[in-house]
Amino acid sequence: MAQGRKALNNLLSGKASWPPVVVPFGLDPFGWHGEHLSYSEVCNFALEHCTLLPKVYPFPDPLAFGMGDVCTVMTVYVEDDMTMVNRYELTGSDKLLYMEKVQTPGDASWKVRKRWIENDDDLDYFINLSGVTPAEPDVDAVRKKEQQVCSHGLPYVEVNDPFYTVSEMFPTDTFFIKTLTDTERVTMLLSQAEERILYGIETLCREAGCPFILRLIGAEMAAPPFMSRDDFLRFEGRFYYRAADIACRYGIPAAFHCHGPVSKIMNDVWGMGYSIIEPFEPKPRGDVTIAHAFDITKGRGIVFGGIDEVIFMNGTQNDVRAAVSCCLDDARDTCAPYILSQTATPFYDPLTDTAKKNMLLFMELGIQG
Repeated sequence: MAQGRKALNNLLSGKASWPPVVVPFGLDPFGWHGEHLSYSEVCNFALEHCTLLPKVYPFPDPLAFGMGDVCTVMTVYVEDDMTMVNRYELTGSDKLLYMEKVQTPGDASWKVRKRWIENDDDLDYFINLSGVTPAEPDVDAVRKKEQQVCSHGLPYVEVNDPFYTVSEMFPTDTFFIKTLTDTERVTMLLSQAEERILYGIETLCREAGCPFILRLIGAEMAAPPFMSRDDFLRFEGRFYYRAADIACRYGIPAAFHCHGPVSKIMNDVWGMGYSIIEPFEPKPRGDVTIAHAFDITKGRGIVFGGIDEVIFMNGTQNDVRAAVSCCLDDARDTCAPYILSQTATPFYDPLTDTAKKNMLLFMELGIQG
């Protein structure tokens, strides 16, 4: 089985062969991973044998605000304890509103320390905010990544959906309570964010001038178990239909990303016109095996994922063999498009010897089929 861009194009056109396409999810030898020595062996193996979907983030503003009369400005600084802080502040308004993300020493992840909306006055202020324009996508970043990845694969262009964008404005518990007790105002914020994000998606699809895959994230915030299937469709359905339609009109494949259990919404998502669903987390976090995913998909798109990324750090080589074997056994005789991949991007550094060996084994077993 060929790997790289040609293999992806075959899958997107409905053609599948065996062994499967193998993607070390999110691995970017041309970016973050390539800049860290501990990933060099993994990157070199992936470049030679696998297919790459390095991620690109065309909308860095957390609210998808553009450079209108009111916009957000980010300031980066380091505190005395070496905590990194990204502070986003609303400028051009008559009220001080800001959000902060922090990265503590030894932790590669970022956490929100201060939310935009802390009370009802803040909520009303955002709803009635004027002078806001939608963000313009960074099409140059997409073009640059496409040139870098070249025949190895395609850029995986990641965009936050409206539900994720708005939920991050509130403390988490406050937001979900308000979806029940203050639905009208939450829906107004969602509608405003939807229009800004869809404007950016259409601009990106129209102007990029290079192939890429559009990846929409955030659905797990509105899908079971957080919310019901009906609530997912009520809060997110219109956006996902419209986004898929835009991508289709410009010939851009679209990927639907959702962690956790997806069995109750899978059929709906395929019906919206998506080319890919991922990452199909195994139990206990997910509820759809790769075999079950193929049964529901029925050739409507690419099944993508299946390997719990946690086993790279915490599992044995036998755990990796068992996980890969399970996915391969489910996919082998289907003659359906499949991408074998882990469920999340590794961003820990340095990469431990155990994790490195497990990642290499996963790729080796996958390309052998």
